[in-house]
Amino acid sequence: MRGIRFQILSKEDLDRIHWGTLHILEKVGVQVDSPTCRKLLNENGCEIDEKKRSAKIPSHLVEEAIRKKKSTITLAGRNPKYDARLDLKHSHMCANGNGAVAVDFDTGERRNSTKKDLIDSTTICDALPNVHVHWPMVSSTDMPPSVVHLHDLEASLNHTEKHVMYETGVTLEDAKNLTAMGYAAAGGEKEYRRRPITSCLQCTYAPLQHDAGVMDASLEFARSGVPLVFFCMPQPGATGPASLVGSVVVGNAEVLSALVMTQLSTPGAAVIYGLGIAPLDMRTTVRAGGSPEHAICSAMGTEMAHYYGMPSCVGVSGTAKEPGIQAAIETYTGCVGPLLAGADLMCGIGLLEDSSCLHLEQVVIDDEIVGAIARLIRGEWACDDTMALDIIEKVGIGNNYLAQKHTMQFLRTDHFMPSLMSRESEDNWSKTGKKTVKDTAREKVKKILAEHKVPSLPDDANRELTAIIDKVKKPLWGGESKVQ
Repeated sequence: MRGIRFQILSKEDLDRIHWGTLHILEKVGVQVDSPTCRKLLNENGCEIDEKKRSAKIPSHLVEEAIRKKKSTITLAGRNPKYDARLDLKHSHMCANGNGAVAVDFDTGERRNSTKKDLIDSTTICDALPNVHVHWPMVSSTDMPPSVVHLHDLEASLNHTEKHVMYETGVTLEDAKNLTAMGYAAAGGEKEYRRRPITSCLQCTYAPLQHDAGVMDASLEFARSGVPLVFFCMPQPGATGPASLVGSVVVGNAEVLSALVMTQLSTPGAAVIYGLGIAPLDMRTTVRAGGSPEHAICSAMGTEMAHYYGMPSCVGVSGTAKEPGIQAAIETYTGCVGPLLAGADLMCGIGLLEDSSCLHLEQVVIDDEIVGAIARLIRGEWACDDTMALDIIEKVGIGNNYLAQKHTMQFLRTDHFMPSLMSRESEDNWSKTGKKTVKDTAREKVKKILAEHKVPSLPDDANRELTAIIDKVKKPLWGGESKVQ
């Protein structure tokens, strides 16, 4: 639970961005490639240009959608002790997702990711205390292309008891199949609607565009009770204005217009406000994930979400190529600002190369970084227990507090205890082999993979998942490449 926070945007700033966004939606509008969504908007008073596939959305529809939205959304875990309640008071961390490259843990070879890589990373995330929501970190590229996304979800559901978020529901068919898998894993549609154990992150297209498949899928997810994140990613200087606030306006228009469509279709649908704005590095033409600007934008996105009474989902990423000093700086820089600003859900544990490459060591290193930040944002307060006046009187002058029960109690709750970083003297560190953080992280990965056991789904649920995958899988003669 958050105890301290800072604010970037003032109330006046938030008001100006809101009214500026309404102006853009009314005067410029958004491109909506889905005929179903354009029809829905047209029936509710929007100005539609079928030739341009655009919609101008009046402000009253936006205000109505904001009123209908949910302010608190629980991302349920298969095990209820892992439920992530997004209530604007707590912060949660999510794994990064959908990389396609992995560095082999044993050989150091950089290669396409496999289902085993996904299973290993999922198991590690299940074991880590500071990863609260799982996102399939890499793709099962060794599976048939038509069902890679379904294998990703199956492996995740079987190897973590935490909530699973995915980003692969980009067509109506995808939405139906992924939802069916969620229902099967939860024990049926009724139980799933009561406790949704999966959710879908949907990216908007900057500037001011909504893909047909993504929006058709989103309406299906909303009807089916699947929580949605609409995640905008304009790049300042490229697909958004170079000014950070200008890009926030573009992203805000994308998220609010998506909210309008889902609330018109399914009033009260669970929608999370998502923003992942990082500038284009003009020297390298690479997205500058892990930059201070990325962190500032994520903090502003959180503040906009809370302005509307919506939970936020923001991102952190980095451009580092391997675990090390750069990766640590980028993770810390990217996380600390948004979390201090009150981010409800932050995605970004574990992947490098701008969220494309998996290093298993980095997953546990990032977990430790987040643990330190979690202690920072929890803050401190004065009460009878923390002031410890009775203990101070008891110990008196010139004595120590080592033998006091109060000391043991507050060591457990108030002191961050790293599992990777060394606080030994140099002599002891040298005697134990001068292990680096990466060395210790590798040992922790090995221990988790050897010892951490995750209960699988029931056999009947797994039979349903297999049946869904088999039904969707296209035969080799239907255009699929043979998997080696």
